Amino acid sequence: MQVIVRNSIFRLFALSLLAGLAGSAWAEPVTVERDSSLFAEPRAGAGVTGNLAKGTTGEAVARQGAWVQVKSGTMTGWLYSFNVRFGAVTAGSGDGSGAGSALGRVFGPRQRVNVTATIGIRGLEEEDLKQARFDGAQLRTLDGFAATPEQAETRAGVAGLSATTVEYLSQPAGAGGSTGSSQ
Repeated sequence: MQVIVRNSIFRLFALSLLAGLAGSAWAEPVTVERDSSLFAEPRAGAGVTGNLAKGTTGEAVARQGAWVQVKSGTMTGWLYSFNVRFGAVTAGSGDGSGAGSALGRVFGPRQRVNVTATIGIRGLEEEDLKQARFDGAQLRTLDGFAATPEQAETRAGVAGLSATTVEYLSQPAGAGGSTGSSQ
């Protein structure tokens, strides 16, 4: 009975030790690419908890969308992921905390080489425009979403809006070209 209890305690201790070591190895080294503010939460309107100068090193401890939580010295906060370079701390620091440590290589995230991250909206490519075809059904569907003049006037009245006449500016002398649409 004592042997079983002793083995169970040893296994529990070994697992908790291993989990603790692995948890500390998940942090990925980063270098700040430009002067950046650290935010309390992963959103632009959050309070600023500090500032990091270009070249500051730290660890990425969490990611959420386009945001990365960085710990550098005593400061921790969120900043945009495109403001940091991942895996950029000097390897071989010897203290077990860098990307070059054996523990970091075993339990840490895999380093990706030549990965390009894009944040934003991608536009149409030239090939997409060449393959475009007219679809009258889609145009009729779009027209179905439009409000009638009566619906627009009713909604404007409910919202307390009133019509305003705006006079067009006169065209300067010598400014050629048409101001109207050519149909």
